[in-house]
Amino acid sequence: MLLVDTYNVLHHPLAHRELPHDAGPAELAALIAAGRHRRSRAVLVCDGMPRNMGPIAHRHAELRFQVEHAELIYAGPGRDADSLIERLIEAEHAPRRMSVVSSDRRLQRAARRRRARVIPSDDFLRSLITDVDRGKSRWLRPAFTTEVPLSPSAIRYWKDLFRIDEADLPPEAVEPQKVQASSTPPDERPKVERAPVPVPQAMPKPEPEPIDPVLLEALREWRGRLSLDDLDMTRWLGD
Repeated sequence: MLLVDTYNVLHHPLAHRELPHDAGPAELAALIAAGRHRRSRAVLVCDGMPRNMGPIAHRHAELRFQVEHAELIYAGPGRDADSLIERLIEAEHAPRRMSVVSSDRRLQRAARRRRARVIPSDDFLRSLITDVDRGKSRWLRPAFTTEVPLSPSAIRYWKDLFRIDEADLPPEAVEPQKVQASSTPPDERPKVERAPVPVPQAMPKPEPEPIDPVLLEALREWRGRLSLDDLDMTRWLGD
C-alpha cells in the first residue's frame, strides 16, 4: 500500500520546479499510475474538501473517490490530512507492507512506530520524474478533467460520486432538458412545423498546405523527438 501525504508532495519545491504549475491530486494520481508504483494500491490523502464544492461540503466528514486506479480521500471540512493519515497507519493490518510518502516528521514517526517504510516527498518526486525521463510514462492529464461538455451519463456519475442534490445547484447548473420540461406542461406546448432538413452536399477535399520551412527544419533538427502527429491540433481539441 502506498499512502501519500498529497499536498506535502505537491507543495515541495521540487514539485514546483518539475511538475506543471497547476498539477493537483488528480494529476499526481495519474503520474503514479503511469510509473513504477502503478501496481501498488495508492491512497492519496488531502486536507479539507475539493474546491468549489458549494453547500454540500458540510455534509460529509470524508470524501472518497477513485482516480486513475488510486483512492483519493479528502479529510473533510476543517480537517487536516495528517490526522487522517495517522488513523490509516494505525488501522493498517500489514504495516510492514505499507509505504508512507511524506516529509512531515510527525507522519514519519507514526509510520516508523508501526515498522512501515517511509519515503520522503523529494525522493518520491525524483522517482516519478526519473520514470518520465526514461520514457516509462508520459505526463497525462486524466481524461475526466477535460471532458467538456459532460455527457448525461457523466453528469449522473459526478452527481452520484459527490452525492449532489439538485436542490443545492443554481438553476443554470440543472440539465437544460429538465428545466424546460418543468416550465411548460406537455399539453400546452405549441406545435411547431419543422422545415425539411436540407441534405448536405459533399465538399471537395482541400489540397494539403505545404509544410512551413521553419517547421520542416525543426522536424529535421529534433528527429525522433518531434513528429507532425504531435502538432495535429485535432488530437488535443477533438470536436
